Formats: sequence, C-alpha cells, structure tokens
Amino acid sequence: MNDTRLIIYLNDHLALMVGEIELADRCESSNRGTPLGEFLHRLGVEIEAQKSIVSDVIRRAGGSESTIKKGAAWFAEKLGRFKLNDSVLTYSDLSRVIELEALSAAAQERVALWDTLNAVAGGDGRFTGITFSFFRDQSQQQFEELGTRRRYAATQAFS
Repeated sequence: MNDTRLIIYLNDHLALMVGEIELADRCESSNRGTPLGEFLHRLGVEIEAQKSIVSDVIRRAGGSESTIKKGAAWFAEKLGRFKLNDSVLTYSDLSRVIELEALSAAAQERVALWDTLNAVAGGDGRFTGITFSFFRDQSQQQFEELGTRRRYAATQAFS
C-alpha cells in the first residue's frame, strides 16, 4: 500500500470532517429544541468520533494530521456563512435547506471514505480493531436521514 497517498487521502477527509462538524454545530444551534436540532447534535458527536478514528488511522499509517488542511476547512465553513439567502440578518428556511444539502454531500463522502478504507486497508494488520464497514454503514444511515430531513426542509422552505 502506498502510505504517502493514503495519508494525503485521509487528511483530505479529515479536513472535510472538520468543516462538516462546524456546519452541523451551526445548523444545530439554529434549530435547537427541535427534533432536527437533536438529530444534528447526535450527528456532530458521531462525526467527531469518526474523525478520531481517521486521526488514529493516519498515525497508524505513519503520518500526522495536516493542520493547514484542517484550518482551511474550518475557514471555508466560516466563509460559507456569508451567502445571501432570503434573510440577511436571521436564519431562514432556505439556509436550513442549503446546510442540510451540504451535510448530505459530506456524509456521502464519508460513505466513500469508509468503503475505500475497507477495500484497501481492511486486511492491513496496522488497522486491527477498526471495523471500517461499521463506519461506512453509520455514514450511510446518516446520509439517508439527512436526505429525509432535507426533503422536509425543502417542502417547508418552498411552500
């Protein structure tokens, strides 16, 4: 296995998770006290746990986390807040739809990450004890739930 490429790949996904967690937290705070807010809280906790596993895989592969990539993802999420929706100063139904779409896309990327790791690293002794398929299935379930919630949010926003 080409560890250099694996570490680059993992750092790209780790950075994506940083942005995803920031977005889930922001969306949760805007939907606090609702079933969506509760789901987003749980989602953030589960992504944080997956992020820890990716960090562990990077270390086991002999690499280190890229603070530059993680910082860029954090900054990109903050920059993404400055988009014009139908309400400049308050949270809008359209904001919710856009955020859930972005979270759905990120969840789909995590499905691909865990599927790839299962295929290329599943039999590597350095990663013993990590069940990549569990995280793939968890991410797939999150993707599906995000889709359901996104569709509901869209009907609310465009009605």
